[in-house]
Amino acid sequence: MGKSYSHLRLENREKIYELSCQGLSKDTIAQLLCCHRSTIYRELHRNKSGIGYLPDMAHKMTLGRRKPQLKIDRNTELRSDIIDKLQSGWSPEIISGYLRKEKGISVISHEAIYAYIYSKSGCKDLYLSLRKQRKKRGTRSSSKNKKICIPNRVSIHKRPSEIDARNSFGHWEGDLMIFSNQSTNLITLRERKSRFLMAIKNPSKHSDVTAKNIKSKFRGRKKILIETLTLDNGGEFAKHQDIAKRLRIDTFFCDPYSSYQKGSVENGNGVLRYDLPRKTDIGALTQKQIDAIVNKINNRPMKCLKFYTPAEVFRQNYGVIVEAL
Repeated sequence: MGKSYSHLRLENREKIYELSCQGLSKDTIAQLLCCHRSTIYRELHRNKSGIGYLPDMAHKMTLGRRKPQLKIDRNTELRSDIIDKLQSGWSPEIISGYLRKEKGISVISHEAIYAYIYSKSGCKDLYLSLRKQRKKRGTRSSSKNKKICIPNRVSIHKRPSEIDARNSFGHWEGDLMIFSNQSTNLITLRERKSRFLMAIKNPSKHSDVTAKNIKSKFRGRKKILIETLTLDNGGEFAKHQDIAKRLRIDTFFCDPYSSYQKGSVENGNGVLRYDLPRKTDIGALTQKQIDAIVNKINNRPMKCLKFYTPAEVFRQNYGVIVEAL
């Protein structure tokens, strides 16, 4: 007689019902079915309806209590692949889209991946691999930038419509990423069509220092990479005219408190925060270390790019120049 509990099938329950009707004891039924007597006691106790024990009703009651196994739990290879990609900073949506592109069929939905992450069967603290690192899924909060007077600013509403439509390359958005208790920050720049991201270590928020670093990033041949730059109303961009003159580009500014109007770079900042949270001592990092983090983002597939990477799309248009950025 077995000592471990096993799940009963419908035919087992029919046999239990038949033997019970014959007046046999629970211990005798267990011996005849080659299972532990606790299995029979548990079955008759838990699955007894108002009119007694009925095998078909008992089977339905058991199936109703049993939680369906997640697809990721059933597929060891898929589970390992998903966990590896999550721990590499890929979002559930990117993983889902990438697998669909690679296999030619839908493999797993991003909601199923989230369900696994927050399930009891998921790896402990796997949610920490997500960008937001929340124990429970929540909504995004927003903050407003302080309004600063920018001389000779040109409104985003005067920006050509083809830039809004992302029909051509060379149109960038810029922002500043701030870190706790330090003047050093990051200038972040993102090309709108390819979503190619750059981050420049910036020792000060002063407008002349910020302008100098942006101009330096696009020096020489790299000037052909940029035609326009859209910024917010922070005082660090007050010298935008110096940037425009040096690079021979046009600059545009979002409406006050409307950072969503440069959503590409805002999204890029959010992705960067995964590796560079606000408490990071950014001054202790080298530009090479920062570039390595950005490179990882640029080589991650994006849904809006049909699951190609920003680097792939950018390289298609600019070729070898991208390698020197």
